[in-house]
Amino acid sequence: MKNTLVIDYLGSKNPDFIGDIHGHFDTLIKLFDKLGYKKSNGMYSHPERIPVFIGDYIDRGPKIFEVLQLVRSMQENGLAIALMGNHEYNFLCFHYTDKEGKHFRENSTKYFEQLKDTKLALSNGNDLDSYLNWMSTLPIAIDAEKFRAVHAQWSHSDINLLKNAGIKCLDKDGLRILFSKENKDIKEAVNRLLKGYEEVLDEKLWYKEHGNDRKEGRVKWWKKSEGKNFEDVFASLPEKQKTKDISSFTFKFNDFYPADEKPVFFGHYWMEAKDFGLMNVNACCVDFSVAKKGLLVAYRFSGEQKLEKNNMIQVAYHS
Repeated sequence: MKNTLVIDYLGSKNPDFIGDIHGHFDTLIKLFDKLGYKKSNGMYSHPERIPVFIGDYIDRGPKIFEVLQLVRSMQENGLAIALMGNHEYNFLCFHYTDKEGKHFRENSTKYFEQLKDTKLALSNGNDLDSYLNWMSTLPIAIDAEKFRAVHAQWSHSDINLLKNAGIKCLDKDGLRILFSKENKDIKEAVNRLLKGYEEVLDEKLWYKEHGNDRKEGRVKWWKKSEGKNFEDVFASLPEKQKTKDISSFTFKFNDFYPADEKPVFFGHYWMEAKDFGLMNVNACCVDFSVAKKGLLVAYRFSGEQKLEKNNMIQVAYHS
């Protein structure tokens, strides 16, 4: 099997990058309708375009299995490209084990609660093993001639590590290689690509997330900012944290995406509907929190090297 973790795109159709779905099947269908896709044999297609799903198909939403079934069938029939998200990665690590039988992700009550809806969706004859196998083959990133795409963060050094890692896919054997002591750097690279770089915060900047202390901040790697407010350099913050002064914070991260490089598309960061728009002239997040009753977003890319907000298509959360 060839290395599928970082792929190219050589197709003739222009891509529509679609953000984190999280089981919101009906909203996805609304988006397909708005984008002009037509249904045939239970799948959706467009004569001139191809969807690139940016990852996170599972957890949180009401129709997880329906989303998985549609995305998988379209991908396997050449009607879509599907990337891995951190939720699929976590799901694989929760189920697969090392040679000693230890799970790569702790099977704790906390993690079971996070994944229980997906486990339920893949029970009752829906073939858990088959979908685990499918998830394990999903690429982590696309490095194409005119664009790049990844679930969370683009990092040249991490992408190069992955290209040369010798790991074909993230099945049980691939994860055993990834989690070996000698491949610590590669595992950390995968974490950044799928979850984004997180800067350790000063204690005075800690905040609550899901009832727990959040001690790291998700860096806005797509555009360097000289701002002094918390939200100028960190993403996915509670409202009351955004205006906190961080002028005295020692900022270690320096791997910002250059504004003169080809466009990059990503999800993951729970952008708010009120902030709908581009992150930079060559950086587009397509995650606008549909799982929090926000928006499901697509960017219609046609090779332009300076992105345009008018090419971002949104539909509101549909229950």
